[in-house]
Amino acid sequence: MKRSAAMGGVVFLIALISGFCVFAQTAPNQPKEKEFRIERSMPKEAVACIECHKREQPGIFADWAHSRHASANITCLDCHRAEEFDPDVSKDHYKQYERSDSKYGQKEYRVPVAAAVTPKDCSRCHPDEARQYSLSKHSNTLEIIWKIDPWLQKGMNSDFERLSGCYVCHGTVLKVEDGKLSADTWPNTGVGRINLDGSRGSCTSCHTRHRFAVMEARKPEACGQCHLGPDHPQIEIYMESKHGDIYTAFGKDYNWNVAPGTWTPGVDYRAPTCAGCHMSGSGSVLTSHDVTERLAWETQAPLTVRPSEFKPFPAKTNHDTERDKMKAVCMQCHGKIWTDGHFRNSTG
Repeated sequence: MKRSAAMGGVVFLIALISGFCVFAQTAPNQPKEKEFRIERSMPKEAVACIECHKREQPGIFADWAHSRHASANITCLDCHRAEEFDPDVSKDHYKQYERSDSKYGQKEYRVPVAAAVTPKDCSRCHPDEARQYSLSKHSNTLEIIWKIDPWLQKGMNSDFERLSGCYVCHGTVLKVEDGKLSADTWPNTGVGRINLDGSRGSCTSCHTRHRFAVMEARKPEACGQCHLGPDHPQIEIYMESKHGDIYTAFGKDYNWNVAPGTWTPGVDYRAPTCAGCHMSGSGSVLTSHDVTERLAWETQAPLTVRPSEFKPFPAKTNHDTERDKMKAVCMQCHGKIWTDGHFRNSTG
């Protein structure tokens, strides 16, 4: 009798576990493997790009799939497509359309593409940002360093030192050799890169590919990639400031992903980052990709000068107008007396 009761209990337990397993398999809220499905209208050539890169470079695909570009149906083709006659068209990429191991290795999917996406390419969707950037010191910085740096002027460093040091941030002059971007100029994402289409700069210097996240460019680490060390120690100055201290303590709670033009002090962040003061919209001051704006002084050793008086690249701005913009940004968090006193004590 006891054995029968025990066996009955075992059978009931097995049935209960089996029923739970069936429920777990069919329950609607159980986590499932996330997958990307092409459900929106796009050219077959774009589908070929996505499917091939998904297999060949899953890291690139994953970055793009999580981007705002992907959610807006902007594909590889929209950014990388070129004209047959463009000097930077990748000849090697044409070989992808001759592969027998891929359903997309056929001529019907063949399209000219360029590896280097330039501000001119980005301007098709972001015309204001590209125009503002073209006016900035950033986009002209490669030309500037050749004018002011004695190490470059007098040949005091080697080609390798320039390539692995100066050009990483300042940019290279892209060249093509044997149908490919030359290895001594590419890869490079310098802010002042000279592109083969005549444009200057690289948006991926701050918005790294292929996620192009606005949150990444808002963080001080994005600027700290280049603005560091004894010759331009901005990241050290920021991180040791009250702003940097607050960012270190509370930055994890900032709302980094809000849409451009809506990142609001006191709502989305407690203390500004580099972008918060120099680029982001704040109060009555509009967002700008010209980092030369809002500056009343140009910090250059051995002298600090007005941006309009910086001979290698004189800014076409009025320092009083730009100082008022910066004050308006500051007064989103500080009172007028505090703000006026700060700028008066720092020679305004």
